Amino acid sequence: MKKGSCLDIYEYLKEKILSGNLKAGDKLPSLRQISTKRKINTTTVLKAYEMLEREGYIFKVLGKGSFVSKNRDYSINNNNRLILDRALITEEEKKNLIDFSKDEIDLIKLIGLDLRNIMLKVLILNDDIFESENLKGNQLLRELISDYLEDLDIFVSKEEILVLNSSQQCLNTILKLFFKKKGDITIIVSNPTKYKALNLFKERVNVKGVHLLDDGWDFNDFENILKNNKIDFIYESFNYQNPSGIIWSNEKKERLIELAQEYDFYIIEEDNNSDFYYLDEEPKSLKSYDRAGRERVFYIKDLSKYIHWEMKISYMVIPPIFRERLDFEVLNSEITPGNFTQKILEYLIQSGLYKESLIKLREKMKDKYIYMLNRLNKMKGVKLMHSPGGGRSIWIKLNKNIDEKELYHLCKKQKVSFLPGTIFYWDKREESKIRLSFVGLEKDTIEEGLNIIERAIKEITDKVL
Repeated sequence: MKKGSCLDIYEYLKEKILSGNLKAGDKLPSLRQISTKRKINTTTVLKAYEMLEREGYIFKVLGKGSFVSKNRDYSINNNNRLILDRALITEEEKKNLIDFSKDEIDLIKLIGLDLRNIMLKVLILNDDIFESENLKGNQLLRELISDYLEDLDIFVSKEEILVLNSSQQCLNTILKLFFKKKGDITIIVSNPTKYKALNLFKERVNVKGVHLLDDGWDFNDFENILKNNKIDFIYESFNYQNPSGIIWSNEKKERLIELAQEYDFYIIEEDNNSDFYYLDEEPKSLKSYDRAGRERVFYIKDLSKYIHWEMKISYMVIPPIFRERLDFEVLNSEITPGNFTQKILEYLIQSGLYKESLIKLREKMKDKYIYMLNRLNKMKGVKLMHSPGGGRSIWIKLNKNIDEKELYHLCKKQKVSFLPGTIFYWDKREESKIRLSFVGLEKDTIEEGLNIIERAIKEITDKVL
């Protein structure tokens, strides 16, 4: 390629934009400046700028020049940088890390489930293990899930169940179904809410937040939004909400279904925590209140959270009205997990090992949960936001003089990790809160980690005072 060609100019400026050297809103050199520097005519530079503009990298302002477009700013914000920082921890670093951020379960370690032996049995029992399955997922597995849900007062046929790789993929599939262009869809979430879902929504749709009370949303706030906006979806975890740990009252769950009918919106329920009840009876899902023939709830459960984080498998129950459209979307996307993974889950459910493992798991988690609560109640500089009697993590409020990000980085230096509260809010607020998960840690490690966090809080407090 000739050094002074329009393609050369195009590639040079494009690389500067993608690398972040030129950021959103930055002004580009004038046509005359580049033509003089490169000793080429302005028409050549103009063609390069027109190519960049057509592809959305830059935009023109009459009389002022050309600027880098916002939608081509590939840098990430500080909150996402914290998330990425955690995700990029090496295996070697993990060995010495006390990780309060991780909320996935490992049944092999926790209750001694012999997953390797189960895999061998599945291989022996299934000659067709590596053959392709129904695009909605293994038929017998969907029948078993349907029977399992019936015990939870969720009455659906196997045809309403899709087996996918992860809850995030379920969310993405729903959004694809309705997505045309950014701004066409409005979704309401809790403020705070699950950060992975929040980041996905921000890329695709308009997001509005509703304040959480101890028994669910502030319905005065929520109904005011409904009266003044066209809402397409709401997204929520109604039992042991992530990150707050709140359980919605049954009255509010019923009222939400009524409002969905009245204002014509749909509800995405991600129900990954309701099996983790320790002190009270199992809470009812929102889906159990859904009305046959007038279904409003997309129900999602991520089973990799229960079994092992490497075993990627989830399922989604869909309102019958969307069955064909979602089937077609799955057909085009090829996003169902492998048959081997599905057969393992099929075996766990059919043999009774799944239910048996959950019972053992709850006993283990209950012991850790109570220990964690007692220790946090004695800890200076923090306050428990809620004690709901279940879930996989605890939502903590720090004293006002504690900066959560400063605390995060100070603890990280001492090999302790947690999730800062700011990543869970849609409106970028600074709330001095943190989420501590206990499911992947033993009690002695929990104690060691909390001691480090307590000393770091004292260090920050003493510095402020």
